[in-house]
This record gives sequence, structure tokens and C-alpha cells, in this order.
Amino acid sequence: MATVIIPYKLIDVGLFEENADFHSKTFCKRRKSIINKLRYIKGLRKVARKLDQDTVYKLVEIPENGKLLKDSSGNIKGVFYDKDGKILQHAKFKSIQPSIIELATTIGSQIVLVEIAMQLNRIEKKISRILNEFHNNRISEVFSGVNQFQQAMMVKDKDRQSRMIEHAIQTLNSGFEKTVRSLKIQIDNAPNPEISFGDNWRKKKSTEAEEQFALAEETFKICLMAAKTLAECYAAIDEPYAATNTLIKCVKTIKGSGIELAAKKARLIPAKANKFPEQPWLSFLENESILISKIKRCHLLANKEFERIEIEIKPKELMEN
Repeated sequence: MATVIIPYKLIDVGLFEENADFHSKTFCKRRKSIINKLRYIKGLRKVARKLDQDTVYKLVEIPENGKLLKDSSGNIKGVFYDKDGKILQHAKFKSIQPSIIELATTIGSQIVLVEIAMQLNRIEKKISRILNEFHNNRISEVFSGVNQFQQAMMVKDKDRQSRMIEHAIQTLNSGFEKTVRSLKIQIDNAPNPEISFGDNWRKKKSTEAEEQFALAEETFKICLMAAKTLAECYAAIDEPYAATNTLIKCVKTIKGSGIELAAKKARLIPAKANKFPEQPWLSFLENESILISKIKRCHLLANKEFERIEIEIKPKELMEN
């Protein structure tokens, strides 16, 4: 079972500034909606008045099969915790709006999808090779999808923005499929790491590997960029279920293209400035299980399969009219 965590602030997302700003504003708007609904829960403000107004507390609500757990008197259980996990106050809510659970899962899945995008972005940044062959059709299609998402972020009308993001998703999916197929071919065609006696008589094998991997690294970077942007797109339009199905396929398809083999073959290339050519490929393999775990967690949230909702909140937020 998963936990829905709604922080007081969205962490530094480590993406492009305009992307980070977009996700932060979306998070703040969604979080404000849930705080507004909490203010009208009978009994909650009374408890909040007893706490320090500027301290961040954690309000924990325990759902059961999509419904918040009630005690024998019909009250909904809620608990205020401090940062150390110590129980400070019990709150018993007489009524609650069902939309709070819906909002909580929306925010929770957004945060997980942004975390996935951040993780893919960190792997992508390990590829230091400069991209300068954007004319290739498969690469251009992914960049087109990225640009479509960037343009959609600037649109004020929410319906129009959603349509533009949906179009970006179609373009990114198409570009990803073409690019990941090319990645497998490029990895397969790169020279094997075993060097026989006659290899260097024809052409130095490390030089041949460096030439072959120049294209493979570029393609690998584009695959990661497509997957990262898809995560951001789905976070923006609140489609966690579609996101999990798409992203699990992306991660498994990238690995299936031969990442383990690429890490072995890349060792033929000499290290430069303490940067080892196999590092980006190994980084993906090291992060794969974490990515899969986050995607599965997002899937649980999408299905409302979670054991608790944790909302970081300052009591004064509940006091505002």
C-alpha cells in the first residue's frame, strides 16, 4: 500500500526553470484547493487553534477502501504530528467532502511523476556529448514533442492547454518508439569489448567504439528526454493511470534495447577528465528499480490504493477566511 504525501512546499525539482515554475504553480493551486476544503471540516479549526500557527505540522488521515476511517461514534479520525512523528493533537471530523481524497491523489501522483522526471533528467545529464545532429527524423520528432509541451505550459486556457499537452504526448510516444528501435541497432553494431590480436591492425578498436557510441549516446539521451517529458505531461493533465502504463513500458523498452551490453562495450572508450563512458548506461541500470518502484507507487495512487494521507500544513492556513 502507498501513502499520499502532500508537502508544504514542492521540492526543488531540478528541471529547466520554466518547467520547474510550471510544476510548482500547478502544485500550489492544487494544494490550495485541498486546504480550502479542509477549512470547512467541522472540528478541525478548533484543534488547529491550539497549535503554534507558524509551525509546519503533519495532518494524517487514515482511509479505508477509499473512505476515511471512522470511530465507533461516527467521527473521522485525524491526527496532527510534529516533524519528529510525535502525536500532538487528535482531530475528530464529523463530516468530510469526498473530493478531498480525489484532490489528495491528484497532488500525490503529480509529485511522484515529477520525481520520476527528475530522476530521468539526472541520468540524461550524465551524457555530456553535445547534440548537433537534430536533422534526423526520429530525433526531431522527440524535440518537437518537447517543444509542444513547452508551448503548452505558457497557455492560460486550461482546456486548450490540455489539448496541446495531449498532442505533445502523441508526438513524444511516436518519436520514442522510433528512437528506441534505433538505439538497439546502434548498440548491437558497436564493437565488442574483447580485443583480439588482429583488431588494432585494421583500425584501433577504441577509436571505432568511440565513433559508434557517439550516435548511440545521442539516441540514448533522446530516449530519456522523451520519457522524462511524458512524465511531466501526464503530471500536468492529471492522468496518473495512463502515465504508469506508458512509463513502465518506456523504462523496460529502454533497458531491453541493450543497456547492459552498452555498458560493457563502452569500456572500450578511454575515460576523459575522470568521466567514464560507461557511466550513463550504468546510471540507468542503477536507477531502474527505483524508477519502477515510483511508477508502481503512482499506479497505486491512481487506483486509490493507499493506507494514509499525510498533509504538511501550518495551522494558520486553516484559520484564514
